[in-house]
Amino acid sequence: MTKHRRNKPAPGDGPANGQAAEFSKPAPPPPPPSAPRLKAKREQEEVKPPSALSRFIGFLKDARRELTRVTWPTRKETVTSTGVLLALVAISAVYLALVDGILTRILRLIVG
Repeated sequence: MTKHRRNKPAPGDGPANGQAAEFSKPAPPPPPPSAPRLKAKREQEEVKPPSALSRFIGFLKDARRELTRVTWPTRKETVTSTGVLLALVAISAVYLALVDGILTRILRLIVG
């Protein structure tokens, strides 16, 4: 069996008829450096960072724009969700009261 080596041509794979191998060609010269570009008048002026007031006003505008995209729930959906929430809070309160009462009795028996 013949072993193949990476990056090395096998014997007889070299250039034929005196042609140079493709990898022996010199790299093309780099392009000449371009002339420095003149800056536009706007680029020459210093850009001042926005003030805190203008940033806050921009934030309020963005928030208002975002609120117009919100899909608000209907009155029926809101009432239903509120009812479910109140029911779950009531169930949780009863459960915690029962657990608290049981643990209190157990501790009174242990302590005395």
